[in-house]
Amino acid sequence: MKAAVRTLLKAVGEDVEREGLIDTPKRVVKALIDASSGYHQTPASVLGDALFNEPIVRDAGPSIVCVRDIEFASTSSDTLLPFHGRCHIGYVPSNGVVLGLSKFSRLTKMLAKRLQTQSQLGAQIAASLQHHLGCHGVAVVIEAKHLCMGAAALPGQQTTVSVCGCFAEPCTSHLEELLAMLGLEAAAASTHSLTKEELHASVEAAM
Repeated sequence: MKAAVRTLLKAVGEDVEREGLIDTPKRVVKALIDASSGYHQTPASVLGDALFNEPIVRDAGPSIVCVRDIEFASTSSDTLLPFHGRCHIGYVPSNGVVLGLSKFSRLTKMLAKRLQTQSQLGAQIAASLQHHLGCHGVAVVIEAKHLCMGAAALPGQQTTVSVCGCFAEPCTSHLEELLAMLGLEAAAASTHSLTKEELHASVEAAM
């Protein structure tokens, strides 16, 4: 990998032997290994068996559990440049089954340590949770800033929403309720409802 970095530096016209660049290939390789460490884990290994049956949640009916402000950093699969931001997750438990709080952050950070797009990251988080929890539905809201030329034309942060299950059903108000909890307006976010095929594909991609 270090040889590949040196080749890249030479291709852009740099002197790889000059002061300040001699150790750059080693540092880049270290950074790339960290940025891609999520490929060596799976959602199942991260989530484990931290499922809990909560009678209070079960008796409350189909209400939303919200986990917000999960900070992450990822690498764009389009440009290999970083993007970072916050992830908010809402889900409606089935039969009172909830997931340990720390697992949401671990899953988000694990999937972010791969080459991703913002929408793809949200879809994989949503699909993995839906698959693991068997809940009524999941919504993943990601607010992120991109350090790439393609996103420079879009001022500020971009907001994407990936939904499945009851959050994707037009006859329910679950998504509106979640966005209200987060202080967001539906018009300000790009929302995508995952089809069954996309759910399956996202689960497979996250493995």
